[in-house]
Amino acid sequence: MSGTTKLRAGFTAVILIGLMIWASGCSASKSAGVPDRGLEPEAPRTDESFDPVMLQDEDIEFPATKSQPQTEERLPLPQESGAASPATPENRTIEGFRVQLFATQEIEKATQEAKEAEYRFAGDGVAVYIEFDSPMYKVRIGDCATRDAAEQLRELSRQRGYSTSWIVKTKVNSNPALTSPSDTGSGDH
Repeated sequence: MSGTTKLRAGFTAVILIGLMIWASGCSASKSAGVPDRGLEPEAPRTDESFDPVMLQDEDIEFPATKSQPQTEERLPLPQESGAASPATPENRTIEGFRVQLFATQEIEKATQEAKEAEYRFAGDGVAVYIEFDSPMYKVRIGDCATRDAAEQLRELSRQRGYSTSWIVKTKVNSNPALTSPSDTGSGDH
């Protein structure tokens, strides 16, 4: 045998051995999608044979205590007490109108503008709100049940320096708690 023949025979033998290893590796691998149930731990079994009725324990009895006769005190209802009904009706959320003064994406600017509006409308009894409608913070005033009332409030806002104010339809308070001119920290925001 010549040198090249020996080299070819050795090269062929190495390739055949590599192919056999590769083929045996492919045949020994698990098939995908079929779980091997033999390797999973078995779930612990729960003993459900316990029945508390079968314990036959004694029932617990509490000793009787001497108690005072109880008189049931009942608070009078407002109709029964004879008190006058409150002067202000209950506050509810209703469909109505507000006047929008300002809109921004920055809460600091909206807060500053709301404080300015509270100052400008302090003597008029107008509630000031900051409403968030992503991504905008909107400074709005008033709780108008009718469009006519909103028109009057918009005119007032224009007189107070808000020339671009406009009316928006939104949920409003039927009986808003207005702040007095001395109260600058309104909780309506």
